[in-house]
Amino acid sequence: MTSNGSLDRIGSLLAGVVVGGAIVWSSSIASRAAVSIFRIRHQNKMVGVTGSAKRRIQSDLIVWRASVQSRAPELAAAYKTLSVDVPKVADFIRARGIQPKDVVVSAVRTAEIHPHDHEGHELSETIVAYSMEQSIEVTSHDIDKVALAANEATRLIEEGIFINSEPPRYLYTRLAELKIEMLAEAAKDARVRADQIAVNAGSKVSSLQTAKMGVMQINAANESEVSAEGTNDTSSRDKDIMAIVAATFAVDER
Repeated sequence: MTSNGSLDRIGSLLAGVVVGGAIVWSSSIASRAAVSIFRIRHQNKMVGVTGSAKRRIQSDLIVWRASVQSRAPELAAAYKTLSVDVPKVADFIRARGIQPKDVVVSAVRTAEIHPHDHEGHELSETIVAYSMEQSIEVTSHDIDKVALAANEATRLIEEGIFINSEPPRYLYTRLAELKIEMLAEAAKDARVRADQIAVNAGSKVSSLQTAKMGVMQINAANESEVSAEGTNDTSSRDKDIMAIVAATFAVDER
């Protein structure tokens, strides 16, 4: 009888130890979970966003360049042809209402033309002709007039003038001032995005931590090319310019 009572007491003691251990183990897990939740709720939270601003701009400056060439067996003959053709091109430009102050004529460039043997090697000791060239560059805010002149310049070929007309370049000269405005707009857009993210997460944005301005992207209208170095389209009169700001904000629990 006594033996059975001892066994019962031992069994009860062992059960208590097991239950107590389970309680301690469970408490340990719950404690660790509580600590984790506390850390998650009270750690410094950050949200990173990218804000952007976009505008349509119109170029306010045009640069057009054309070169006039001549070639002849004798240097004097090549120069004579060039000295007649270049003034004709200048007259053509002035006839379209372009101001003389906007036109710059470069110095004459001369090159010797050498023959080649049957293997393609140049025979530098022999001169078969001379090539002469002069460039004319027009820089003006009167975009319509210059664009028209550039478009019609090939008509001079019909007059026997060897002219090479390059595509005009369209530029925007007030980019520095515009850049400041657009970066401010991009920063505001970044804050709006951060606020939206924080609200959806049950938090609120408290302060700006970091901000990094991206390079400007200037594309032809309705184009969206992006480059790490920045794009700068000069082929189109109408352009889309985009500014980007990458920012991080601290967020607090509501």
